[in-house]
Amino acid sequence: MSLSNIFLNALSNTILGMGTVFVVLIIIIVVIILMSKAVRAMEGKEKEVEAPKAPAPVAAAPVIEEADDLELVAVITAAVAASMGSESTDGFVVRSIKRAKNRNW
Repeated sequence: MSLSNIFLNALSNTILGMGTVFVVLIIIIVVIILMSKAVRAMEGKEKEVEAPKAPAPVAAAPVIEEADDLELVAVITAAVAASMGSESTDGFVVRSIKRAKNRNW
């Protein structure tokens, strides 16, 4: 086999492989588009069948008492003291408590 025949075989294999991959990807895209349209059509039918519900009454916001906050401060202070290995809270004072935005514990 000559070098030119080897290159032609390699080129034809490459084109055939890449062509197959692209054809399969196009088929997958078409199937996904058709499935999404079918799901949307079924969701539309379900929404038409259901009768609209009356909105639920809005509950009044609970009143937070200051005693609950003081109890929370005491619990947090005790937790900080325990994590520091201290038995008493004489060495520090909790001045404010703010909710953390990022909760990645």
